[in-house]
Amino acid sequence: MSNTNTFSSSVQTYNPSEIPSNWLDCPRKSNIIAGKFIAFKTPLDDQYKTNISIAKRWTCNILIKHVKDEQKNLGLVIDLTNTNRYYRSDIEFIQKNIRYAKIPCQGHKEAPNDEQIHSFIRICYDFIKTNPNDIIGMINLIYILYLNCSHSINDAIDLFAKARSPGIYKQDYLDKLIEKFPMKNFISILAPLRPTWCLENKIVTLNENKRKYNEIDDQKPHKEFRQENSNHVFAVDLINVKPVCSQSIVDNIRLKCQQMCAWDRKSFPGSQPISMDYTNYQTIFLSPYMVSWKADGTRYMMLIESENNIYMLDRNNDVFQINCLQFPKDSNCTRHLINTLVDGEFVIDNDNGIKRYRYLVYDIVVYDNENVSQRSFKERLDIIRHSIVNVRNEAIVKGFIQKNLEPFSIRNKEFWELSTVSKLLSPAFQSQITHGCDGLVFQSVQNPYQSGRSTHVLKWKKDNTIDFRLKIHTGRRSQEKSALLFVNGKSKPYAFMRYSPELDQYDNQIIECSYHNGEWYFYRHRADKSYPTALATADGVTTAINRPITEAILCSFIEENIAFDNY
Repeated sequence: MSNTNTFSSSVQTYNPSEIPSNWLDCPRKSNIIAGKFIAFKTPLDDQYKTNISIAKRWTCNILIKHVKDEQKNLGLVIDLTNTNRYYRSDIEFIQKNIRYAKIPCQGHKEAPNDEQIHSFIRICYDFIKTNPNDIIGMINLIYILYLNCSHSINDAIDLFAKARSPGIYKQDYLDKLIEKFPMKNFISILAPLRPTWCLENKIVTLNENKRKYNEIDDQKPHKEFRQENSNHVFAVDLINVKPVCSQSIVDNIRLKCQQMCAWDRKSFPGSQPISMDYTNYQTIFLSPYMVSWKADGTRYMMLIESENNIYMLDRNNDVFQINCLQFPKDSNCTRHLINTLVDGEFVIDNDNGIKRYRYLVYDIVVYDNENVSQRSFKERLDIIRHSIVNVRNEAIVKGFIQKNLEPFSIRNKEFWELSTVSKLLSPAFQSQITHGCDGLVFQSVQNPYQSGRSTHVLKWKKDNTIDFRLKIHTGRRSQEKSALLFVNGKSKPYAFMRYSPELDQYDNQIIECSYHNGEWYFYRHRADKSYPTALATADGVTTAINRPITEAILCSFIEENIAFDNY
């Protein structure tokens, strides 16, 4: 093999006055992978040393020394950048008897083409045949070779991520992998969030006083989201649950959850049930349905991106990072789940006066990079029960997970056949729900997970409520105050309620109201919500209020349909 390989004549020329963007804080190198490969960032030669602190310098000599410290010999370097500006390969490598190959890749938003991939693999194979003990160094394309050597997509990506966190964070590269090495049940693999050191791709001039680290954070908030400078409050104050303050990370997490749910809006992508009333109650008898109690908790979707990167997203689209929480793929904790999105509720159980914090998982969209949203609801429940909760519980018993360090526990929420409705409404069962129960949820067995308002998921409540935005209005002449109730999507008041001075503290905030004897009454302040109920949902609740399906009527409907074998 020759010492140099060049596949393009358009390589950029040497310029010592500029360094690559993101370079200063980018990790220098990966661990040695499989005893054969090491990935590293572009070394900068001595032309740059006067402008870079000693602690951040990364040269070819430092790279070679690191490999020697591992009792290895660097035998080949493959440069995959589209420039020659940062060092001279003849001086830094070839004169030191280190082979050098150049495969210029465009990078940024362009994945490598087939010619570049084939060249890369051929060069590696040729070198390994004659130099089986030497190390091959390159910049971040090691996964191509591994997939060509019969590794599965998950194994190859996981191998690379462990060697150089966070792994392959460019979605176009992952899409190229799926295209070239398709696997059953894998339509796509979602990239992890970009690391904090990875900012916008542009050249940084060394004579600038300081890099601008907040360039991508100065974006205007989307109108569907709460104002980004407002307070982000979790359901309770927990030491290992913190709001994510970086707007770029928040945007990435939101986008990733929306993509997983195939949600084309910028709002919270979770499924939203509709209220059961006389116009739609028969839905639960037209196809198989399951039922569970409606927990009086706080709604969150949870994104398990990787170990130490677990996030929860509330209905405001606020993002919280959850620390000291683990989701192993197996009970021996040999691998952590990645790119998993579940749906559930955070509840506070009262156990003889002791508060127990729990997250009840009741649905799943993506499991370990595999989209399972189109599977039946029973299949999705089985994944939650067996592949997430049971695995965690076994790992706890084996001592791999220290439960006492976790901010809250993880449980699967049970669902049953419709015949159990009367039992779920009984005082005996209700007394076992120590976090409160305000109704039932009916879930279609056959339908896939549906983001947004879902007509296949029905909620039944004894006391239907609406979340309004309260606005206290003061008359110009009389100075008399009135309480106006607004819903999302209507500029005029949706309803009114009797004013009392206690309501002043909730002016322009979200309050949950119940309806009795022709009037709306304050039920509770919804600090977890920044927006009122949508107009269509409010209309549905109003329909249910005007002609309610009582507990007795609901049980009667179900008994009759089961008796006549209509279900």
